[in-house]
Amino acid sequence: MSSLLDLDALSLEEAQAIQQQNKAKINGGEHSGPSIPTAQRARQIHGVHTEVLVQSFADRVFVVVTQLGRIGSLIQVNPPPPSIPAPLQSTSSSLFPSLPPPHPATTMTPVLGVAPSPHVRMLHELYAAQIGAIVFKGSGPDAQGGGTGREGRPVLIGIALKSAGRSVEAGSGADDGSDGEGAGVSDDERELFGAVMEMVASCSHVW
Repeated sequence: MSSLLDLDALSLEEAQAIQQQNKAKINGGEHSGPSIPTAQRARQIHGVHTEVLVQSFADRVFVVVTQLGRIGSLIQVNPPPPSIPAPLQSTSSSLFPSLPPPHPATTMTPVLGVAPSPHVRMLHELYAAQIGAIVFKGSGPDAQGGGTGREGRPVLIGIALKSAGRSVEAGSGADDGSDGEGAGVSDDERELFGAVMEMVASCSHVW
């Protein structure tokens, strides 16, 4: 249970080491289950090393976006009920209109960690909603409407962004009273968001 309590500080290297240990057990005959489909991407964005890790489990998809080498805050994005169809068009503005719009019936549940400011919390919610939309769209033809089986899996997302803390300290307009998705997001944050979504989308073969 202590590993769950320390999950916010668990580094990607430690998580991958645990995965390698489990894989060794599988190869050694200690476990007969299949290996976990995994994809990882890394890129320098505004001079900051940025990593995306995606793992596909039977009951959910796990995505980590980090610039700090650890998992960070965890948010679970739950797909909309299958009885609610996807809207014909986005009901809100988007940082990148070319990305699939998050379903308005999608729900997000904080699992671990607390954002240090309202602006960082807003950024985390933007990332979580958009990553969920990308995964749901790529999971099957009915995923945006909830789907069934693997298409209806929730997405557990870990987010640890170094740039978010800098932008808040510099005063990015997080609490300027603006409404709508992406309000108060700086140009650097917008570019980071777009680059991360490209990295996540390139892992679609995993889920």
